[in-house]
Amino acid sequence: MEKNIINKINSGDLAELDKIYLALKPKFIKYAETKFNPIEYEALEDIFQDTIIDFYQNIRKGVVTEDLVNITGYILKIGKNKLINYKNEQKKLGKKTEFKAEDVISIDEYDAKIDKAVRFILNKMSEGCKNILNLYYFQKKSMNEIALELGYKNSDVVKSQKNRCISSISSKVNKIYFQDEE
Repeated sequence: MEKNIINKINSGDLAELDKIYLALKPKFIKYAETKFNPIEYEALEDIFQDTIIDFYQNIRKGVVTEDLVNITGYILKIGKNKLINYKNEQKKLGKKTEFKAEDVISIDEYDAKIDKAVRFILNKMSEGCKNILNLYYFQKKSMNEIALELGYKNSDVVKSQKNRCISSISSKVNKIYFQDEE
């Protein structure tokens, strides 16, 4: 399965990259908030987007091939390094203490429960949400461009719809993910 995903992404199938992004983002955010606190949510989103972009670029450059055994672990290690760099940059600006890779607990172990929840929700998500999220996060289109392409009234409508999609995904994942822990 992992080999097939790498080949699909390398041949331009950004839907696979989209699935990976949506599946791993909640895990990454939760991990980062736990291990790198305090950190702004917006910064975490930017770091995760940069992580996925690096992953994609590494596939396109041939650094990541179908021989990669654990895509999740690879992506989360990229993210962990970016978090460490971010916190160290904050230290240079006079904020908090320096983080080192060995100070942070490893995230190699993949949480299959959240993966299952996200996959279930993505399969149930409307095509409208899938289109908006793909155009915004992976094709990097502006809200105005998305409004024109998908026939929405204006960029504010697209932004509201995108926020509703993200909110819905997040609440559903949390509901499924945490229901067994009560």
